[in-house]
Amino acid sequence: MRPEREEKRMGNIVKTAKCRFCGQMTQIEANEELTAAQAEEQATMTCNCPDAVEYQKEKQRKEKAMQNVAALFGEAAAPDKRCGEGIVKILKAAVEEIYTGGLAKVTLNLRGGVKASISQNSKGEINVERTETKKQKLTE
Repeated sequence: MRPEREEKRMGNIVKTAKCRFCGQMTQIEANEELTAAQAEEQATMTCNCPDAVEYQKEKQRKEKAMQNVAALFGEAAAPDKRCGEGIVKILKAAVEEIYTGGLAKVTLNLRGGVKASISQNSKGEINVERTETKKQKLTE
């Protein structure tokens, strides 16, 4: 096995790394020094072998779900829709667990009639949902 190579090219660092699935060597340019694991991740994310392509899709699904958590409950949500940092951390941890296969579905009942639900469908997509229920009480 050849050691990974590094060279300087126009201010960028060029490193040679392999896809973690098929072993195909790829040259990667970066603005900063990469660890071997970071270089391997970038090589895998640019490889076209079937396992790498599936890995790329899975990773994109996870990133999309994380963005949806932020948009519905976190920093990207409307100010009146934002939840506490602890709740957002729990939701992001749930996305991670569903991504790795540890969980199938998570539902949190939040204060104010808000429900957060994260699940994976049969196509492998991770769904993030926010449900709000308003109760009305009539007084006499």
